[in-house]
Amino acid sequence: MSKMQKKGRRNRLTEIATVLASYGFGHIYRTRLGSKHEHQDAEQLRLAFEELGPTFIKFGQILSTRPDLLPPDYIEELAKLQDQAPPFPFEQIKETFQEEFGEDLEEVFEWVDEEPLASASVAQVHRALTKEGQEVIVKVQRPDMEEDLLRDIQLFSRIISMAPETVKSFVVDADVALAEVEKITKVELDFRNEMNALIQFRKNNENRPVVTAPKPMVKYTSKRVLVEEYIKGINGLNITDLLQAGYEQDDFVEKFIYTFLVQIFEDGFFHGDPHPGNIIISEGQIVYIDFGLYGELSESNRNKLLEILEAIVFEDVESLMNLLLQMAIVRSDVDRYTLYQDLETFFYLYVSKDLEQIEIGTLFNDILSVTHKHDLIMPNDFIMLAKSMGVIEGVVADFKTDVNVMEVAKTYLQERDDFSFWGRLKKENIGLKAYQIGANILDLPTKVKDTLETIANGRARLNLEIMDWDKKSVEVNKMVNRLVFAIIIASLIMASAIIAASVTSPGLSRLSIVIFIGAGLMGLWLLISIIRSGTL
Repeated sequence: MSKMQKKGRRNRLTEIATVLASYGFGHIYRTRLGSKHEHQDAEQLRLAFEELGPTFIKFGQILSTRPDLLPPDYIEELAKLQDQAPPFPFEQIKETFQEEFGEDLEEVFEWVDEEPLASASVAQVHRALTKEGQEVIVKVQRPDMEEDLLRDIQLFSRIISMAPETVKSFVVDADVALAEVEKITKVELDFRNEMNALIQFRKNNENRPVVTAPKPMVKYTSKRVLVEEYIKGINGLNITDLLQAGYEQDDFVEKFIYTFLVQIFEDGFFHGDPHPGNIIISEGQIVYIDFGLYGELSESNRNKLLEILEAIVFEDVESLMNLLLQMAIVRSDVDRYTLYQDLETFFYLYVSKDLEQIEIGTLFNDILSVTHKHDLIMPNDFIMLAKSMGVIEGVVADFKTDVNVMEVAKTYLQERDDFSFWGRLKKENIGLKAYQIGANILDLPTKVKDTLETIANGRARLNLEIMDWDKKSVEVNKMVNRLVFAIIIASLIMASAIIAASVTSPGLSRLSIVIFIGAGLMGLWLLISIIRSGTL
């Protein structure tokens, strides 16, 4: 490294540290900055990244795709980073193209629009027309972008390493987070990876008329340049434009969800950032663009994902725990008992919900919260899938239809040969479950009595650690209230049965009937209230 480069790194390091300090993060570089600020604020971090320029905007965007590495408020805030940057001169476009292919733009294209179609943090895009008359876009990486971005990631990592304890308040695992960001960055900054992703996606969907991607020009694609066909259509999933073009809203949303599920479960290859800006509707097709991020699921992990969904449907905590342990990288000894308890708590949060009330993206993120708590590293593509499903649900919500992602997923899975909601209902399982239910019913009065005695004697202690408790406490309270009410109803029915069986007085017999009828009416009222709430 030359003296000039070293000086440049030192100046950039000082700039990063100074900007972070100005937004309240000076304590993470305490060896040079004496800031005593302790307050960590997600919005301030986003503003700091914006001020630090294109490299940090890209850095923050990559971090926002990793809900396993940052708390939810930071993920939400960094996702707001706008991938826009001031355009760089057209002369640099021409220079880069000539360096990559040994040809001038004028030799390859009839014309190239000097005004950029888009100018983002990593690359700039220009419309062009080939000599053969095909409309294309020319995507060219910013000069020195790879060098600058990797340098900034390393400098930020150096700053973070100065205060590994204080930084834990906003970065869950700094070393892992920055290593993952650097890995993703190297893939995204080589446009040949995006070209291969486009080719793979087009091949997977060549017999599906609803979905496609732009065709790349292999001859004019390199590490820093990507040329692909220009797609005309409705950008950004603009609802008004779609309706005016004659698309039926519910039908479109169902196809949008269904085709993404096909990417996951049939192809094992899916777009890693399916937000509206990366989708164009053209001549009845959903065209995915910008494959800088994409996910790949092996057949083994696809099967495990199906088994995870099946375990959730059947509330099978043991199977879910084993599947997660099989998929994850286990970095330390796992307390299986505590993990089982945490997954049981996870089920309690969803057991009272009807299927259409479950957000699949939130469900996956809750699973990731549990696995992270136990130091289990889930596969990167599983994490990207959780993020992508959250984006899909956000898009669907914007359309304000009655179509639900989980309901479409249920229909899709039921149509598959390798997934069955009835697969576990074999004769031996039905008999075993019937026996267990009968035994539990007989044990219920004794367990209720023991529990009440424990509470009365002051020996009861309850420890709960639930993700997003403020948001979910209302649901848990409803569930507990209904459970208590059901126990009271069951007690009244048992009391009426005992009175009827043990007394001969007509008055007491009538009392037992009144109690029984009253309990029955209360039970009916409880059932109606549950049905009305949609959580049966």
